[in-house]
Amino acid sequence: MTLKESNKSFYDCINERFSCRKFKEDRIKTEEVEQLLEAANLAPTAKNIQPQRIYVVENEALLQKLTEATKYTYGAKTVFVVCYDKSISYKRAIDEKEHGDIDCAIVATHMMLAATAINLGSVMVCAFNEEIVRAVLSIPANYVVSCLLPVGYPEEIREHNTRIDIEDFVIYRWFDWKLTLLGLDLQDAKVQPI
Repeated sequence: MTLKESNKSFYDCINERFSCRKFKEDRIKTEEVEQLLEAANLAPTAKNIQPQRIYVVENEALLQKLTEATKYTYGAKTVFVVCYDKSISYKRAIDEKEHGDIDCAIVATHMMLAATAINLGSVMVCAFNEEIVRAVLSIPANYVVSCLLPVGYPEEIREHNTRIDIEDFVIYRWFDWKLTLLGLDLQDAKVQPI
């Protein structure tokens, strides 16, 4: 199945996606790898700089060496190592805050949702020894390893972990001047979260 052939809606993908930690032995197809990379390429990045650099690791010897950097590859036969080039990534002018990790998180999310759309499992891994990953893949000094993305055919399908209530993470801030501009009387305004 291709992304274009998938009959899953965006809502289906975000609702069905889960962190897959048990994969079947089969390696995903080349066409599926290409589709995930296409999804990565469509991801937005700060100022559209597109600093992401993705290593596709399918070689058995390299996959085995990656287990020295992390125990969280879960036996996947394909691991995407998502990096960014710090020599070109966006740095916010006011304080030089680096946005490469944010770009990579968006890229990885696009890839995970695309994987769900074509019935693949994935998990984002941030617990790894970067120096070992660098050595295994000969990653240049100007690249920062942001995350690993093991992908494969899920051994089991499960639901999301329990989620907190929306009210527990949303903060509504209403300012008097906004209400005044809208012609609302502060005494009568009843702002309800959605």
